[in-house]
Amino acid sequence: MTTYALRFEVQTPCDMAAVETNFYEHFDGTVAEAFGRALITVYVDGHDNGVSAAKHAAMEIQKRLDVIVCRMDRDLVDASEIARRINRSRENVRQLINGERHKGNAFPTPLGAPNGKKIWEWGIVNEWLRENLPDAADPERYLSRDETAEVDGWLVRWGTMPLDQHVRSEFFEITASQTRRPQPHNATRRASESWVTSWNVSRRVQAEALPSQTAG
Repeated sequence: MTTYALRFEVQTPCDMAAVETNFYEHFDGTVAEAFGRALITVYVDGHDNGVSAAKHAAMEIQKRLDVIVCRMDRDLVDASEIARRINRSRENVRQLINGERHKGNAFPTPLGAPNGKKIWEWGIVNEWLRENLPDAADPERYLSRDETAEVDGWLVRWGTMPLDQHVRSEFFEITASQTRRPQPHNATRRASESWVTSWNVSRRVQAEALPSQTAG
């Protein structure tokens, strides 16, 4: 069974400590703050693909924690951070990046290089590791760049469109019964389809209270 590691940026809550306490009662993952951003990582399984897992997780976070999910987080890493995560030396990672140590597929192209420092999305690096150095890869799956863009677009659409314009087929995609009902990685939690209604009600109330978020 595939387990997806999904990291979301959420609107910073007034009481971060309360959100964190509530989070660990319902989810398997972590809550963190980084450079003024609130980040929530959840581990989810029981879904056919990462996009479906991310949509379900976003709705569950919205319902359980009463926070607004803004977007997926890209989890950017440089060579030093890659070395730390896979427990290898910086020189070893440099050789992997340059194709000097591993003669298989080329290392992923950097997302960018601000001030000459190359950065990558960890999910893409981890998929390369899975294919070329499986012992160094995380066991969880991460969303691809295209999947992340799809989920981000969905979050914007569902967060700003009026309730009567929501596409029912997308509800069906997330809530339809599967051979094994989707569950968070934490097997002790029991999901309920009532979150479908609560998501829309919460988003509508928040949109009315925060008109600046829905303008344009």
